[in-house]
Amino acid sequence: MQCRYFIAAILAAPFALAPAAAKNAGAPPVAAAAGNVDPAFVGHYYLSGIMETGSELLLRDDGSFEWYMSYGALDQFANGTWRRVNDRIVLAARQPDRDKPLFAYLDTQPWSAEAEQSRLDAEHDAQENAVRSACPFLADNVSVTAPVPTIVGSTENKKPTLEELRGKAEATLLSARQARSRMEEAARRIMAGNSTDEAAVREAHRVTAAWYEASDIARNAAQAAGLPNPDLSEPVLPSACSLPERRTVDPGAPESWKPGLAVEVIDPKSGNKARGVKIGLRSGDGKTVEVTTAGDGITLLTDFGNDAQLTATLDAPYAPGRAVEVGIPPVRYGTIRFSIDTEQLMAPPFERLTLRIDGAALLPEEFGRGRYTR
Repeated sequence: MQCRYFIAAILAAPFALAPAAAKNAGAPPVAAAAGNVDPAFVGHYYLSGIMETGSELLLRDDGSFEWYMSYGALDQFANGTWRRVNDRIVLAARQPDRDKPLFAYLDTQPWSAEAEQSRLDAEHDAQENAVRSACPFLADNVSVTAPVPTIVGSTENKKPTLEELRGKAEATLLSARQARSRMEEAARRIMAGNSTDEAAVREAHRVTAAWYEASDIARNAAQAAGLPNPDLSEPVLPSACSLPERRTVDPGAPESWKPGLAVEVIDPKSGNKARGVKIGLRSGDGKTVEVTTAGDGITLLTDFGNDAQLTATLDAPYAPGRAVEVGIPPVRYGTIRFSIDTEQLMAPPFERLTLRIDGAALLPEEFGRGRYTR
């Protein structure tokens, strides 16, 4: 038994139920129960009588059905064929066709604004990681825990006077400014030498943590004294510690783009993209690279350049033993798209569901209670 949330977890967007006609297009016929389609029971049914459970059943006049149930965080659905057998309506769920490949080559799309934004994001992340690696003074590189400020001379039974609070605020502000100056001085000295030296990194982390702790204490002391937030600007660091700004693609200026190669895995029926798919690519000259699709769908082939002929092997941890190798037509630029048949990953919650006819209502025998009514 599987649920839509499993599929949503591997797709770059929540998986949406497609109309039955689209979902069943090209699907192999379902083995139907012996009996006849009774036009009297064609219609849209809703389940009642079961707490915190929602369910719908659509019986069509062509003998097909679509069923949906939601219980808590669990969503289930099925489709297939239905027949009347004596005083029962019998649903036969369509089972996934696992004889065809799970993955296939779909097409190659021109380089798009979405692909260009992914390229800009990847470029920014690489630049930012390089800066963070080279500069040990950045806040995210240091674990900082600011202590709670205490007032000298205060006791549990005696609250500090306003004069004591303001004196403490002034002293902590001076300490914070001194800590900032020490950090700036250490940054100039260390960045001019070897910023990756182990001793230099420890010193950088020490003065950085001291600055942030002192600045937090000064702000807390000012607040306790009823004073405005103190003027404590961030330390001035060497240019090597400046983080790059994130850029946004200009969709109206494709001439400024830098086309390359990218890949994505998409479910053509829903339009959603699959994450966590490992794609191993091999060029005609033997170069290989492996990428994994992430949440945004598009993954860049930054190490591949513009190879004309590629072969791809697609594999996913949630579909063991279903790896597929596919050839790709010659391509220099664009987004290579592969399809994933997510319906193969979703076994319906039942093979056969029996509903007892009770007048115009249908009672699901497997549930033990509840009734479907139009």
